[in-house]
Amino acid sequence: MIVTYTTSGNITEIVVDFSDENVELVGRTSVVGDQQKAEAYLPFFERDLRRNFAHLFPQPEQTNTMGGVE
Repeated sequence: MIVTYTTSGNITEIVVDFSDENVELVGRTSVVGDQQKAEAYLPFFERDLRRNFAHLFPQPEQTNTMGGVE
């Protein structure tokens, strides 16, 4: 995940780009405050993007096991 912060006045824009994970998704949001406030909000923003666009992210393969034997 590539994160960019841009502060203008009392507003900081967060841009999150998932291209390094081979996912074509870029999310943008703004927070009131400096980069430190934006960094504190980032984990929540990232979680929401991953949940809302889960279909874009590769899912781990599931194996079926019965009785502990594959």
